[in-house]
Amino acid sequence: RDRSNCNESGKLMALLQVKKRLMAMAGLVLTAYLIFHMLTNLSFFSPEQYQAFYDFYNQPLIRWPLWLLVAASLVFHVIVAVQIRLHNSKARVQAYQHRQHHFIPAWLVSIVITLILLFIVWHMAQMWSFGGADIYTQTLTLFSSVWQLLIYLGGVLLIGLHLQHSLTNVLQTLGKTSKQFYWISTAIVVLLVVGFAIVPILAYWKA
Repeated sequence: RDRSNCNESGKLMALLQVKKRLMAMAGLVLTAYLIFHMLTNLSFFSPEQYQAFYDFYNQPLIRWPLWLLVAASLVFHVIVAVQIRLHNSKARVQAYQHRQHHFIPAWLVSIVITLILLFIVWHMAQMWSFGGADIYTQTLTLFSSVWQLLIYLGGVLLIGLHLQHSLTNVLQTLGKTSKQFYWISTAIVVLLVVGFAIVPILAYWKA
């Protein structure tokens, strides 16, 4: 019976490691999309280029495959993350928590992740409502509201905080543990947050 329990435990841990790696890969796909999205947003500095990009991007053969890839990665990432959190909550040893240098309460993590998911759904709904021949003006109109601006900046900041924490875990899961990778991931997060914040602030100022 003991050997059987050990075998089951070993299989469970092996499956958990596979899920962690797949979740890490899904997270990297989402991060790559965020970088792409941020860089294309910066074309906002030129109304003509901004419109030209979205005319290209909104073609069905480009938009749909990309959105399906991002949506599938997001759903998979969330489902596996929930499974891992449930597993860890059952197996967690209290003493292990106190040895962590940067322990974050589980309830706070849950609130932040919930807010991030709500923001993503909210933002995706807004993106789907954009279309036509003057997306630049639609963007100006959207961020002319101070509440829209604050919600967007708050959502971007939460995503940045989540990325700062999760990218480090992803790199560790993939075997990248040097300080060099930590600083690279930190720089990526800072650039993403600043890059995403520029457009709504500029749009609010212009409106």
